[in-house]
This record gives sequence, structure tokens and C-alpha cells, in this order.
Amino acid sequence: MLVLDSRTVDSAEVRETVTGFVADRCPWADLAAVRLVVTELLANALHHTDGAWCLRLRAQEQRLTLELEDTSPAPPTARQPDFEGGGGFGWRLVQQLTDRVDVRPGPTGKTVRAEWWVPADRRAEAGSRRRGGHRPVRPDAPGSGSRLMDHAGSAAS
Repeated sequence: MLVLDSRTVDSAEVRETVTGFVADRCPWADLAAVRLVVTELLANALHHTDGAWCLRLRAQEQRLTLELEDTSPAPPTARQPDFEGGGGFGWRLVQQLTDRVDVRPGPTGKTVRAEWWVPADRRAEAGSRRRGGHRPVRPDAPGSGSRLMDHAGSAAS
């Protein structure tokens, strides 16, 4: 597990560290998607909170989990995109670039949890490197046609 927080690293260092961690431990993951999700979640934490955050990244054979804890209790919301520089794209990007995302309230803010699962065409390869104790991806994982639920319980789009 990789743990980074705002007291010890800046956002540029986070992206570099995450890139190395994911490339080394989850070669099946879409590195560009992971980096963009990290960038968006960090930007939101910096923009909408007092700036304090903690990022945890856990690599398993068939799943990559990112958790970003920040000090705001307010969940992210999808806004109407502003094509003239006002934003509104980040939360939708996070939802589209992950296999699952949810938001959990905490005692001092919230935790956004994003997951990526091994693509179906790479499962056998990832399974051949499997170490004891890891569970395989559920058969109803991405591509099954089921919609994941966002933090409010409505279908993520």
C-alpha cells in the first residue's frame, strides 16, 4: 500500500509516485486514467477544502483501489460543464474513468474511493502472477452492463 499526504508531498510528487507504483504493481491498469483521476481528486481537495488530504493506493492482482480523504464533508457533485473555463468536468471524468467510485463520510470530512479492475482480456495474465490471499474479480465487473451506484445511491453516468 502507498500512503501520501499533504503534509509530506505536493501534487506533482503524488502524480510521479502514483505513476511508478501503478506501473510496477498493476501493469494492466490504464495509467493515464489513474493519473487523471488522481489529478482531479487532488484538485478538488485543494479547491474545496482547507487543502489537507491523504491518499491511499492499494494494488492487488485484480484490483487497484485509490482512496482520497479530505476535510470537506460535502460530496462531489456533477455540475453543468462550463466550456469557457469554469470547470464542471472533473467529477464526471472520475466516474467515467473508474470501474467504481463512491464517497464515504468520515469524522473529519469524506473519503472518495475509486477502483479499477483487471480488464476481462487480461484476467488470465493477472491470475498467473497471483499471490495467495487475493480474490478474483467478480464476474459482474465492468462490461457486464450493470450500472455502478454513486454516493447518493443513484446510477452513475
